[in-house]
Amino acid sequence: MAKSLEERIAALTLDYVLHPPSGRDPVVDLASPDELQAVFAEVTALGFDNDATPCDDDSLVAAAELVIKHSVHTSHPRFINQNFAGSDPVAVVGDWLGAALNTTGATYEVAPVFTLMESAVLSKLGRIAGYLDAEGDAEGDAEGDAEGDAEGDRVPTLPPGLFCPGGSSATLQALQLARHRLRPNIRVDGCTGEKLTMFISSSAHYAATKSAALLGLGTRSVIKVDSDSKGAMIPEALDAAIAASIDAGQTPFAVIATSGTTVTAAFDDINAVADITTRYGLWLHVDGCYGGSALFSQKHRHLLDGVERSDSFVWNLHKMMGMTQQCTVLLVRKPEQLAECFAQQADYLFQPDKLNAEYDSGDRTFQCARRIDVLKLWLAWKHRGDKGFADRIDHAVSMAEYAAARIDASDGEFQRITGTFTNVIFEWIPPELRPLELSVAGIAELPAGTRDTLHGLPPQIKARMQTEGTAMVGYQPIEGLNTFRLLFMNPVVQTSDVDAMLDRVSEYGHAIAQPTS
Repeated sequence: MAKSLEERIAALTLDYVLHPPSGRDPVVDLASPDELQAVFAEVTALGFDNDATPCDDDSLVAAAELVIKHSVHTSHPRFINQNFAGSDPVAVVGDWLGAALNTTGATYEVAPVFTLMESAVLSKLGRIAGYLDAEGDAEGDAEGDAEGDAEGDRVPTLPPGLFCPGGSSATLQALQLARHRLRPNIRVDGCTGEKLTMFISSSAHYAATKSAALLGLGTRSVIKVDSDSKGAMIPEALDAAIAASIDAGQTPFAVIATSGTTVTAAFDDINAVADITTRYGLWLHVDGCYGGSALFSQKHRHLLDGVERSDSFVWNLHKMMGMTQQCTVLLVRKPEQLAECFAQQADYLFQPDKLNAEYDSGDRTFQCARRIDVLKLWLAWKHRGDKGFADRIDHAVSMAEYAAARIDASDGEFQRITGTFTNVIFEWIPPELRPLELSVAGIAELPAGTRDTLHGLPPQIKARMQTEGTAMVGYQPIEGLNTFRLLFMNPVVQTSDVDAMLDRVSEYGHAIAQPTS
């Protein structure tokens, strides 16, 4: 019997999951927009006619093959371009199963298994972050709301947080919680014109500014605090900024500490920040979207010392842990605040007198319907265990350490500028500019010609990589100078891949800096 369209595309997909491109396979078969439209037109056009007719199965299978061929292969060990890479195959099929069941995580009624899974996973993450003690009780509250225990054989009806569609959404909700704690009447009466202010480091994610705009606070309510040369917030500068805001007649209400900044993977000193927020009575939110996963590792969890003192904590498992997009949790130290802030008690959905209504989570979040993001994480965690998750973090850091050592031993061809944890920020130096010592502070002192030469090379080298499909490595400005960023999280990356990527940077750099006539 001939296979159905669904079976044929599913087979292609499973084969890709189990045998993703690697080694000398291209990271991307780069095509321009015009070229992509042309190749698809040969099987079925990307666009739709006004009167769209059904396509035959063979054409759609061919189109699926083109999708795979021309997409960026983010599981390739030489894709080190964004803060995500290397999807866990178990997570991929878990996401697939969740999509096939096609329900929403809003109520126990339509998602009984997934409701309990979410509660179990959030409670485990809450224990890891120090929001819950070993017995599953809220820290500082012997009674607690949870029914779980150290063995995890029961799950709480009120877990310490919720799943969100990405870190920006989680940040928005955390800031709404912070404002609601300070001014609960705003929820009903609206803003009064009081100037509320929040504080982030100069290296923090732009989600805070976007959230301020959406909350009606205005982007000027976000005060950026000086960071050190590695990108970590300077606590003394934070203290001074809060005091200055108060002196200006403003009302500070929240601070965001970052654990793993986007570019350099810097970690703010959470304990130092928490001392300040406690003194001023401010909400402390920790952006652990990237670096939060260091908590899985006994070697590296110290980077988040003090996170248990925060009021909320966002954690993207789709970054370092290889869950498919998206898989974000917002942990809240006092989860009862969620309903106080967001609940609308829609009686067509959240009826208190129906079966198991106490497990409904949908009224504790800004969302209503929520896709099932927990299954992939639950399956992968059960399959890998705590040790497997820890090994993934430790391997990533070891690859960054290898890359840093290789760069430092390059006799001046590469210059490491900054970077911590899994991130290595460096520059390739053309032969005519060597030796050249570079640092964050020294960038401003570069002669204009030298700066222009260095600034122009990373985009050209990256474009060559993309065109040839040999690697994808990110670059970004440090003090206005384009620099390369290697960030490691994919567990299949080996030292040979690091060598290959640096070799390509060197090869293309020489070709661009000294083109043949």
